[in-house]
Amino acid sequence: MNKLRTFIRLSSFQKGLLIQAFGFSLYTWLLFLFFKKRAGFGERLAGNYPDLQADKRSNDIAWAIHATGKYVPWKNVCRHQAYQAKLLCNVYKIRCLIFIGFKKDKAYGIQAHAWAMAGGKIITGHCNPDDYIVQNIYKNKW
Repeated sequence: MNKLRTFIRLSSFQKGLLIQAFGFSLYTWLLFLFFKKRAGFGERLAGNYPDLQADKRSNDIAWAIHATGKYVPWKNVCRHQAYQAKLLCNVYKIRCLIFIGFKKDKAYGIQAHAWAMAGGKIITGHCNPDDYIVQNIYKNKW
């Protein structure tokens, strides 16, 4: 009941964003489960990447993806959330970069991680980027 009251108090923009994030979460889960070859992150960048301009909506996107990820019953790992960030940033015409990186961990071996940046900060897959060797950087269509 408290969650319903909290949802009702949200702005119409935040409600819509939360509903979109939920839909994109289901979409990315199905996409990565059944159609991995179609799950492209966008255009691969070579060399330096562009500066990302500050955008308040990127904070709301980060919040919506994080809030949705806590409650969905399906798998919603870092690559799914990075893809959701890309889709939501495309909807709101915000520049977004997706990073795929690897790090060596003594206990677990090599670990892969994906994170998205928009509005000048990490919005999904919060990590210390310096811990990872970046393999690929992708940008969305904006």
